[in-house]
Amino acid sequence: MDTREDLAIGDVVVQLRYEGASDVGAVRSANEDSFLAAPPFWIVADGMGGHAHGDLASRSAVEVFDRLTGDGPVGARAVLAAVKAANAAVVDLRTDSISGTTLTGVAIVDVDGAGPHWMAFNVGDSRTYSWDGRRLEQQSIDHSAVQELIAAGVIAPEEAAGHPQRNVVTRALGAEVEVDPDIWLLPLRGRQTFLLCSDGLTKELSDEEIARIIVFHDQQSSREPDGPNLAERLVGAAVAAGGRDNVTVVIVESSVEEAASDPEETVDRDRRLEDTLPRA
Repeated sequence: MDTREDLAIGDVVVQLRYEGASDVGAVRSANEDSFLAAPPFWIVADGMGGHAHGDLASRSAVEVFDRLTGDGPVGARAVLAAVKAANAAVVDLRTDSISGTTLTGVAIVDVDGAGPHWMAFNVGDSRTYSWDGRRLEQQSIDHSAVQELIAAGVIAPEEAAGHPQRNVVTRALGAEVEVDPDIWLLPLRGRQTFLLCSDGLTKELSDEEIARIIVFHDQQSSREPDGPNLAERLVGAAVAAGGRDNVTVVIVESSVEEAASDPEETVDRDRRLEDTLPRA
């Protein structure tokens, strides 16, 4: 089932619908993914470091954001502080064993003088997509070895899935004392839908397949009101396609009754792409 609620931000009422689902998959013995779906945060974290270490790393990161839920929108600085606190929490877990976690998320933030915005952030290769009813677009940029090779023109995007470095991430919470997330702001307006996922989804399903499942779900949901929600349907499809990794999906949809102001607050996508290149 999904959750629906209204969130008032000044004179703007945001209608929210959100859901999440996670599965261990068909191969792994434990689920190292964690997620949060509670206003103002929607988060997916994919733990690394083996059974106990990965699970604890992802849960520790998510718990930092969970402590900030329930009080309405937050400021952008509070989100950045939470990302840094989540990184510190994972760093504190490290002993002789290396542990870490990816993080991708969106939050509703109140920008001073500009009204409510979506703030998106990511570290690692868990993804955030947007869906406009027709097109699925990846908003985040993977922090991965293969993405760097694609950006450098060394390999084509379609070669990434079979590349020997396909599982190598170049940024993660817990990897360093300081964390460098990608962040961007989008005005909260009209109807917007975001899909967050661990790479267990995108290892099994292409973007085109994910989009087809979304369209199919929209058609079926009116006929099957008690059927699976979209997150459950996507997770189930990934497991059925092989389920080689843990699979987690979070969906959040917003609808604004009264439009907020629309400043130019977006971060240039080319700038974000440059941020994923190797640093000296």
